[in-house]
Amino acid sequence: MKIKNWSKFQHFKDRKPPWVKLYRDVLDDMEWYELDPLASKVLVMCWLIASEDDGCLPNSKTLAFRLRMTEKQTIDCLNKLSHWLEQDARCSCLLVQH
Repeated sequence: MKIKNWSKFQHFKDRKPPWVKLYRDVLDDMEWYELDPLASKVLVMCWLIASEDDGCLPNSKTLAFRLRMTEKQTIDCLNKLSHWLEQDARCSCLLVQH
């Protein structure tokens, strides 16, 4: 699983940046406004975690630990974030579906 359009929005290569870009476009994104508060918080945290591996997210168990959530809560949130996520064969991380 990878953050959709990561290379378009983040220009860092071969390092863990201390910050990520957050574009104003999110202000006019209806999908963003329709997210519940927890899912929107998880999305921002996923952007930060993905910055450590060129946009890739770790497997669901590791991601759940990093988010300090249960694995089920993590998967439920990620299912709400399909607008911002995509499968990517280059990423070794596939979410375990329950």
